[in-house]
Amino acid sequence: MNFNQLWVLAPFSIVILIIAYLEIMMVYIFIYPEEKEILLLILHHLLLLAVIYSFYKTSTTKPGSPTQTDNEDDPLTTSRKTCKFCQNNKPMRCHHCRQCNKCILRMDHHCPWVNNCIGQNNYKYFFCLVFYATLTSVVYFCIYFNKILKNPPIGKIDTYFIIFAATLSFTLMIVLFLFLAFHTKLISNNQTTLEYFEKQREHYNKDLVSNCNEFLGPGCWLIPN
Repeated sequence: MNFNQLWVLAPFSIVILIIAYLEIMMVYIFIYPEEKEILLLILHHLLLLAVIYSFYKTSTTKPGSPTQTDNEDDPLTTSRKTCKFCQNNKPMRCHHCRQCNKCILRMDHHCPWVNNCIGQNNYKYFFCLVFYATLTSVVYFCIYFNKILKNPPIGKIDTYFIIFAATLSFTLMIVLFLFLAFHTKLISNNQTTLEYFEKQREHYNKDLVSNCNEFLGPGCWLIPN
């Protein structure tokens, strides 16, 4: 296994280790759960399943690359920029990803955490991933924080493991919430991450519902289907 393969596996391995640690501590806390705690556990694992499914769909769904048909259907093909890497005309909002070595339709960014580009065809899965991961981290933190309140630290090693789990889940909650807020703002403005940071002059903003439908598809925006 070369360095590039290790670099690709590193983010995924970190995610697995974090989830595994938090889940092990969850099992430790709820060895004999009460009735209310059972309902909380069911909610937690439903959210976790949504995270895992969204992660799978985000990482395995091709983000979408321009075809000859895309260029033929574009009335402004002759005025579009030509990709200096692919040597093809780029449709509107198309960018070349150097990691994937191809042009991506409505490219948002290349995400190392899912080892895939986020583009036109998998942005909804990515947004659902961030949304459900945020909710899951909130549940994690509430569970661990409540456990600490019920059983204040008295110097036991397992107590400090729980404190670390609460700190870790709180950090994840803050980071994910900020990330979710940022992408919610982008969707409401009909803007991608690349367009935001490159401050492109072309604007595609419509009304809020139309913007959400364009990025997340019609129907329920928070169901990763």
